[in-house]
Amino acid sequence: MLRPRQHARTEPTGAGSAITALIAVTVLHGMIHGYSIFLSPLNDQLRRFFAVDTITAITAMKSTYLAVYALGNLVFGALTNRLSARNTLAAGMVVNGLAVASFSRVGPDGIAQMHLLWALAAIGGSVYHPIANVLITRLYPERKGTVLGITGLGAAVGFAFAPLSTAILTATFGLQWQQIALLFGVAGTGVGVLAWFCIPSMTATAGAVLSVPRPVHRSARSLGAVMLGLVIAIACLREIAMWSILDISDFFLTALLRDGTRTGFYLFLIYLPGVFVKPLVGSLSDRLGRKQLASTALVFYGLTIAATAIAGPAALIPIYLLMGVGQSATIPSIEAIVADSTSERNRGLVFGVFVTAGIGLGAMGPLLSGAVLDALGGTLGAFRIWMVVLGSLPLAGGLLLGALRFNIPSKSAAFDAPRTTVN
Repeated sequence: MLRPRQHARTEPTGAGSAITALIAVTVLHGMIHGYSIFLSPLNDQLRRFFAVDTITAITAMKSTYLAVYALGNLVFGALTNRLSARNTLAAGMVVNGLAVASFSRVGPDGIAQMHLLWALAAIGGSVYHPIANVLITRLYPERKGTVLGITGLGAAVGFAFAPLSTAILTATFGLQWQQIALLFGVAGTGVGVLAWFCIPSMTATAGAVLSVPRPVHRSARSLGAVMLGLVIAIACLREIAMWSILDISDFFLTALLRDGTRTGFYLFLIYLPGVFVKPLVGSLSDRLGRKQLASTALVFYGLTIAATAIAGPAALIPIYLLMGVGQSATIPSIEAIVADSTSERNRGLVFGVFVTAGIGLGAMGPLLSGAVLDALGGTLGAFRIWMVVLGSLPLAGGLLLGALRFNIPSKSAAFDAPRTTVN
């Protein structure tokens, strides 16, 4: 059982506790990322609803969401030490849910309104990473990789089962995209309300914990601005590929399989492995070290993306599944590197910068992918070429990460020195 390390004047108050906070944060993570993908299997349906001819017109909405989401992470990262984790996380989820539910009121000429609602949803979702990650890594300072893996499991469930649920609701019950949006929006709003009762009543980072001296281990010091910047840049390459694959898969699979109803299943395959891989890799990174795990996972992820360029219909199922293994393994390992590299006082801001940079550049992925594919005629050959390009991004990032010289110790969390900072 996970037991948080407690310090003076940091006992949780109110209805929540460390364990219930971890559970709530994990569920919130799933809902937030579920929102980012639940309509992706219906991108072609959206294109017909809004009577637009280009792929870009639909993928641009996701770019709007991601760009605002990225900026919001920076803002809330800077405010982390001043905000109540309980109130902010719950309110963010409610805003996110209400915005998604409002999709049901948009008409065929309301594509501009969709951009505004996606932006509002992004503001609600953007509170999560800087505040939730700081909260749980403070509650469990000696198990950062493990708890980040557990919350990553929530994201994996959201990413995997949201598109699968959409596919089932569409194929089995005949629901259209707006009816599905209403169901998802109401569910998320309810989750936000429940989360308020489960999260401890305290700020995401309590200053009191910083006044308690703890051992300083030399290898647990900051990576430094340049090295940390390189790690973040490597994560950005993964994000560009990841968000591009998410939003072009419906068009790619429709072209290859001549069947637009199976996209939800394939997106489910990408994210299903994360349910098992994220907590496993998070725990292994606490024991074995983080850098080599992250580097290997990035290279593997890139190779599986590129493999789709030569795959026939029968091979796509194992390739999408293996793609999910590689993608999932990169997330807790890289996030734990970032968490290890800074103090609790600065961690919210650093995570804000980390997510803003990654998602900000990731936001360009769907827009750029749509523009390139439109320019190349949207043919199956164009998709195959672009899959190789996308695969080269995380592959290059993995090779670079493996070549960087720094050491994140396997038990560094035990020496989470409050005075180390990222300059």
